[in-house]
Amino acid sequence: MWFAYLDESKESNKFYVYSALIVESDTWNSTFSALKAFRQGLRKTHGIYMRQELHAWKFAGGKGQIADKTINKASRAKIFEEVMKFVADPKLFKIISSVNTDEFYAFDRFINRINRTAEANKTNVILICDEGQEAEFTRRLRKMRVHNPIPSNQGTWGNSGAATKNITTDYIIEDPFFKDSRSSYFIQLVDFCAYALLRSERPIQSRTALGYDKMYDILKPITMSVNNAKDPRKLGIIR
Repeated sequence: MWFAYLDESKESNKFYVYSALIVESDTWNSTFSALKAFRQGLRKTHGIYMRQELHAWKFAGGKGQIADKTINKASRAKIFEEVMKFVADPKLFKIISSVNTDEFYAFDRFINRINRTAEANKTNVILICDEGQEAEFTRRLRKMRVHNPIPSNQGTWGNSGAATKNITTDYIIEDPFFKDSRSSYFIQLVDFCAYALLRSERPIQSRTALGYDKMYDILKPITMSVNNAKDPRKLGIIR
């Protein structure tokens, strides 16, 4: 079984990013131990508090007292890169991401791809999300479990002549679980991933100057090109 930790990042309600960081249930304990050790390393090397929530946009913007000393934006960018390199270990994680200017389209494609990838890997998946949109996410996912019309990329589905087929999200089990990101290292990691993708898809000069437009590329070892073979970036980003 998979645990998929979900978070989103958006720009002015005009561009939406969803990312899921996937952890195998059989390796969850060892992955968490590696993540805890990584955070301990950040504490030792940079003074970053173990219990401090690392929120990507605040982190990149130089906001918040995250350590026992001041860490400027340039240093934070280097630490952000360290985080991405840690996440990029295929023995620990897989990642699925979606981007679009339409929030609902991005979300639906994202969830369908998680479901389809779980099916291809003959496993079930539990979704674990950041708090804040409990009612909306639960409503959408319950609907997709019952009614989820998928358009055919061939125009019609086989000999049926139907343009869509109801493919329910049978591999996503239970309602999504919601956790306060302050108490979940995994949610904080996927928040960094979603923000990195936002800044590479919608770069801004102040962040590009510090290399944020290249941060998501570091995750290539854990991306799955099969999710979207036509992605021009060859990172399997769903569009």
